[in-house]
Amino acid sequence: MLQFLAFGVLALNSPQLQIDPLLIVEAEEIWSVIGKKGNAVWPGWDARSTPILIYFPNRQDVLINHPKPPEGFVKYAGLPQSKIGPIYVRDGKTVTAFDGQNTSMDINGVRTLVIADSLSTRRQWVQGLASSVAADPDGGGKLIESSLFPNPYSQITMFAHEAFHVYQETIARHKLAPEDALMNYPTLSVENNVGYALEAEFLTQALNAKSKEDVRQAAVKWMAVREDRRKALTPKCAAYEDGTEFSEGTAKYVEYRLLQALEGKKPSPEMWLIQGFKGFADLSGQRAGLIRSMEGFMSGRNLVNNDAYGASGVRFRLYYSGMAAGALLDRLGMEWHDRILKTNASLTSLAQEAIHASPQELSAALAEVKQSESWKTQTEIKQKLAEEGAQHIREQVEKFAIAPGELVLDYSGLINPQVGFSFTPFGILRVDDDRNIFRLIPIRGQIGAFSFGESGARPVLYDRKAKAIHLQLTGAPEVSSGSLSGTDLNLPGVDLKNVKGEVKVEGRKVTIHLRD
Repeated sequence: MLQFLAFGVLALNSPQLQIDPLLIVEAEEIWSVIGKKGNAVWPGWDARSTPILIYFPNRQDVLINHPKPPEGFVKYAGLPQSKIGPIYVRDGKTVTAFDGQNTSMDINGVRTLVIADSLSTRRQWVQGLASSVAADPDGGGKLIESSLFPNPYSQITMFAHEAFHVYQETIARHKLAPEDALMNYPTLSVENNVGYALEAEFLTQALNAKSKEDVRQAAVKWMAVREDRRKALTPKCAAYEDGTEFSEGTAKYVEYRLLQALEGKKPSPEMWLIQGFKGFADLSGQRAGLIRSMEGFMSGRNLVNNDAYGASGVRFRLYYSGMAAGALLDRLGMEWHDRILKTNASLTSLAQEAIHASPQELSAALAEVKQSESWKTQTEIKQKLAEEGAQHIREQVEKFAIAPGELVLDYSGLINPQVGFSFTPFGILRVDDDRNIFRLIPIRGQIGAFSFGESGARPVLYDRKAKAIHLQLTGAPEVSSGSLSGTDLNLPGVDLKNVKGEVKVEGRKVTIHLRD
């Protein structure tokens, strides 16, 4: 009784958790596998020192095992506690205000994995569901039913995914892909999209094959298609694929390997409190689900952000192609984990070495694939996608002319303009070789000392050839033509700082010719 009362007083003085406490339980379960020497998921990786932050946007940050919590964090003394390390909480403003941000970031100088709270993830799901149901009312009920019940294994593997990013970025940050390469990636190329869909088919065959001979046979076809597809890519786009397969693909591979390492493990009693949890006795169905997702995203059947024509699908399919390439290297018996982290090798180059196919063997395999029904079917599908995508892009560009207002930032008069944007790579839409549209999040940009920021997420058109940025305003602009020198402006939906140049107003359209 005395112990209970002492604990009760301590807990009363502690802040209250606003995040899902079962996320702490899940993290502890995963750390029992990845937070030790002899990590069965990735040789040489020990996550014991990796801090965790769980956040509920603009409500609470919960920090676990951080060596120096930032100002404002208070030690948590209630339940649950964590074997991973001490827990600290901070109410109010959070490290990010956006839902569903599962990532890694520096917190007070320490690289930390970040996981969105369960309700944050659910809110994002509901918002996406609303737009999906609006687009397909008849299929709405089926979509709700298929997504309603939680999959705790996805959340469990997400902890390992983001923890691996911390490890990966510590060792090989230089290998991460530059996201601006997506601006000129051939998103709607028929040949490229056909190749990627066929790669998924052969990766699936290789991962499901029963014999080593069948694994290699499927791997040869995969490599033949991949090498042929990538001949048409620019070196920068090919490097983007390699870099993203390294960064996100190997982290997705960690999810796959975790589902192998967990199989047969006795879970902690608290894990049975999680809705949908069925233990670790047989996780083959979960691994098969990852392979099905790989097929869906690489073929384009599964959409990301309801975006069939932009960078969302391009970027996300590399998560799965990288995952599958890593799993294939395991099946081919290669010891590759150290090499991908500590050398310039890519998953493709390692697979070429492991498969060791002759040019004649690859040529014969490619010829066979190009005569297949799958090649014909995928060509028809991707040709239609390209046509529909071109029409969609035209419509998106036309919207700038019919928005309530339009702002054009013309920087062609600057001598040496330094242009930068904060954007999400998932939101890039390629218009042509010189133009892109940025979407999904409010865009902020800077040109030298001048900066702008949107109040909400509206498309922004970036024209590199014309040296102009087009923004959609939420209303007619109330501003006059004239000269400005270091002036701040507030237009409907857009804030401008340190404007220097000439303002020209033509009805709903404002053009600012920036000057040095």
